[in-house]
Amino acid sequence: MPTTDRDNYLNYAVHGLLLQLSCEIPFLQEQLRQMLWPFEVDALPIGFTATAGQIKPYHQSEVLRYLSPSAVPVATASQMIELYQEGERFWMVDDRWGLAEINVMKGTWRSWVLPHPTLDPFRVFELAVLWPMAQLLRPKGLYMVPAVSVARGGSGIMLLSPFNLEGELRALIRAGYNLIGQRWTAVREEQGRIELLDFPGQIEREATPRLRDSDPAEPISRWVDLTAEFCGVSQRHAWCDAVLIVEPSRRPTAHIAEVAAQRSAELMRRAWPITELHPFRKHGQLPLKLSQMTRCCQVQLSRRPEDLLVLLDTARSGGSASATGASTAIASVVTRSTSGPILTLPSASLSSPPPPRKLLPSRLAM
Repeated sequence: MPTTDRDNYLNYAVHGLLLQLSCEIPFLQEQLRQMLWPFEVDALPIGFTATAGQIKPYHQSEVLRYLSPSAVPVATASQMIELYQEGERFWMVDDRWGLAEINVMKGTWRSWVLPHPTLDPFRVFELAVLWPMAQLLRPKGLYMVPAVSVARGGSGIMLLSPFNLEGELRALIRAGYNLIGQRWTAVREEQGRIELLDFPGQIEREATPRLRDSDPAEPISRWVDLTAEFCGVSQRHAWCDAVLIVEPSRRPTAHIAEVAAQRSAELMRRAWPITELHPFRKHGQLPLKLSQMTRCCQVQLSRRPEDLLVLLDTARSGGSASATGASTAIASVVTRSTSGPILTLPSASLSSPPPPRKLLPSRLAM
């Protein structure tokens, strides 16, 4: 993939890693400006290799030149996308928006977007841009995880949740927590610890009924940037002291329980929110490192967003008088009794590979 014609590329330095992007899709260019503007730079230093991506309109004649008939299916936990592999090359196929070719060894990707995707622009941006980016920046030491992260007093918490946390985030912000990532979080190992790094984003609004006299033709945005709504709540980074794994449904009461060290790695791997592409091994290393370097807790959320804050505050008041910070809150709130049951997540392990089929689904082959 050429990277010499810099007039056609936007240049970025994402937490120190170089990135070049070329986008020919107008509605995704706006998403690029909103999501990646903090990392934009005028030019890249000469002599350094950048990860490079192209986002192009879908044309079957062009796409077919980059496919391989010998690609084999790859298991994935998602039922909405299909993955294929041939050596260091991977293809992600999703008939809701298009497909992407990712070359892990070369650090390049191409995404082709359908003329009329059924997903909204932000979700297309995530799948056509952020998802391939995450695969290619990870070998360079920067993990991009679709997870929420918050901090208070320099201590960070990452939440792996299968559903919307808008209500909980608003409650935490009002209580003095800062946002590091409201939908995506950058993560890296630094000085023997796990560091959470900020990444711009938006969070999906929880469904709310319309007023009877409101204009039905007036669109309501599905996405909101909480850092624009609450001034001064962004935080650049924090050390990760705990990872909260949220149960996949809400219950009448909230609960939090610490996971024993011998179980945390497998539990975190099952709850991991993004499939990681590795040419020569099955699992990524970050879930294992998080289980070794941070506290892992399972959380059962209720229908009241404030209950998560109540759990943390109750724990803080019951801790030692000299203890402060979010890490102390987690340490004192978790269930340590061996007589009570520990909450468990349903199995979310990878399914067996799908049977061989044509690389392009019917809609993409039109």
